[in-house]
Amino acid sequence: MLNSLALLFLFALEASAFWRLPCRQSLTVERIDPLTNFGLVGQHVHTIHGGNKFSQSSVESDLLKSTCSSCQVKQDRSAYWTPVLYFQDEAGKFNIVNQTGGMLVYYLPRGENVKAFPDGFRMIAGDPTLRNFPYKDVEKSLWTVQDMTEAALRQKAIGFNCLNYHLPAQAALGMKTIPKDLSCKDGLRAEVFFPSCWNGKDFDSPDHRDHMRYPSLMDDGDCPEGFETRVVSLFFETIWDVDKFSGQKGRFIFSTGDPTGCGYHGDFMNAWDKKVLQEAINVCTSPSGVIDECGVFDLYTENEMQQCTIKQTVKEDVVGPLKELPGCNPVSDGPEPAKRDGCPGEGSSDGNQAPAPSKPKDTEGTTTTSSSSHPVKAPKASVSPPPSGTPKKHDVEIAATTTTTTTCDPTTTSDPYLVIVTVVEMLTPPAVTITVPSGGTPTPDRMKRGLHNHHHRFGGGHHKH
Repeated sequence: MLNSLALLFLFALEASAFWRLPCRQSLTVERIDPLTNFGLVGQHVHTIHGGNKFSQSSVESDLLKSTCSSCQVKQDRSAYWTPVLYFQDEAGKFNIVNQTGGMLVYYLPRGENVKAFPDGFRMIAGDPTLRNFPYKDVEKSLWTVQDMTEAALRQKAIGFNCLNYHLPAQAALGMKTIPKDLSCKDGLRAEVFFPSCWNGKDFDSPDHRDHMRYPSLMDDGDCPEGFETRVVSLFFETIWDVDKFSGQKGRFIFSTGDPTGCGYHGDFMNAWDKKVLQEAINVCTSPSGVIDECGVFDLYTENEMQQCTIKQTVKEDVVGPLKELPGCNPVSDGPEPAKRDGCPGEGSSDGNQAPAPSKPKDTEGTTTTSSSSHPVKAPKASVSPPPSGTPKKHDVEIAATTTTTTTCDPTTTSDPYLVIVTVVEMLTPPAVTITVPSGGTPTPDRMKRGLHNHHHRFGGGHHKH
């Protein structure tokens, strides 16, 4: 009897295991995307976290040479990136919104026989052209066959959360679009859940999505035929300080020209020490999510993460005020998909004509040619010195926070399968700052960072994730 109880307890721990990877500082904020615009200027502005050998032409072998990372685990030199949020004021000018607390990357080993990412693995979650959420936003118990198609699951994996730490926490991925009545005292959290079912053979695909599928319940469930290999699930969270624009007339728009949020997306390029990641998947069974409790990791300090940046390689103003979004991304409300024409002479029009090379290799300093026959030299990333004195216009602010919001249709339903519990920790804010002309108050010396745990229901049970 005791042995049976011990086995049940061990199974419960394994089912609820996860860890949060803090990435306290952006490496850079600019138009770089080596997945969809390899060797070229990217189509829209990203906030990028991870190993400091990230560049326009980086692949896994480059990232593995990183001498630091803005994320906490030393054995992980992967790159994680998402679009940047802007505020368009009443006059039509765009100002970047400050990022708060960097990024949190959740590693959730869900399912059986979960594998570490293969060498050279890359993927994208979400579609930057989408401007409409055509599905009902209902509880998973009410999902129909249509709700479990790959197209539906890909959109259900994107969400937002309007944060107010003085109110009960909302469900993750609860809002499917940016809320129109935006009153988020502690920030707007953008969220993206990545697929975890792999075809077992391709580390990438032409669109960086087709080698992967979502499980039947998006964040859990069964993998479809042909994609039975289960890799660890990734969940990105990035918080934007929208409260600094409170009371001003205007709207929030992602760097893709997306005012809906339906085109939000995330990119991942693997550069883990594979043995360490697999060991963590197997033995780090704490349900707390606190990365310090996973003894297989060597960790950077807060200061080391904050000091890890690279020099801006695309020489343009991405902060504002701007007359138009960098990369020639006109605002498109939808519901039809947005066109991605880009700027003349800067690269492909669909994001797939300049893909990363089919095999991982060392490409530092490679020269590529754009569709307009203008050669573009892939610049080498370099570590910039610690910031000092007055923050400059292109510096990146990373204060400290993390929480959730969600909605896309007029109906907003909290998903009973994915619930948030708020935890509070104290952080010393990073020294680097993006200066936004919005009249915001100075960052306090210390501030609260809201974290949360994911819970998942299996039948009548309630297991922590």
